[in-house]
Amino acid sequence: MILHVFVLLLLSFLMLFLAQLCHRYWTHHCLPHSTAVALHPVVRRLLKPRSPRDCPACRFSSTLSPSVEPAPQPVRPWCDVKSRRGAPKRVNTDGFACPNHQCPYFGITDAHIHALVGDGTHGQAERIQTLRCQSCRTTFTARRHTPLYRLKTPSQQVALVLTALGSWAGSLCR
Repeated sequence: MILHVFVLLLLSFLMLFLAQLCHRYWTHHCLPHSTAVALHPVVRRLLKPRSPRDCPACRFSSTLSPSVEPAPQPVRPWCDVKSRRGAPKRVNTDGFACPNHQCPYFGITDAHIHALVGDGTHGQAERIQTLRCQSCRTTFTARRHTPLYRLKTPSQQVALVLTALGSWAGSLCR
């Protein structure tokens, strides 16, 4: 009788051991990939910082405060950068600046420094000057950032209407 109980216990432990082995095999090899990913978390690789401001350790160890930006390097005049060959500038570009934020000549309105040249005209009622930055090859019109930008009506007609509106509003205020 004791032998029968011992064999019964041995068989039950053997069955439990086999069931646990089958369960481990099943979860490791036979489950779909999405479930297997949930069982084994994916270790993401760390991205390399591209500048000292991207790395937290470098940011904290730097002696400069984060609000102080380094001074921009002076821009070389375009006449020193380009070759002396080619046609000279024919259009006065003084007062205009390159609108491209990535251009080194962005915001510089001095004609002796910036790289702007006349790039033809367009328009049917009146000719509108197109300008081009020789450094970044961005083109824009002389009317950019003005109320007349992308307006099809001739500027003389706009001036006439505004003058009439001004005199009409002045007569109402009296």
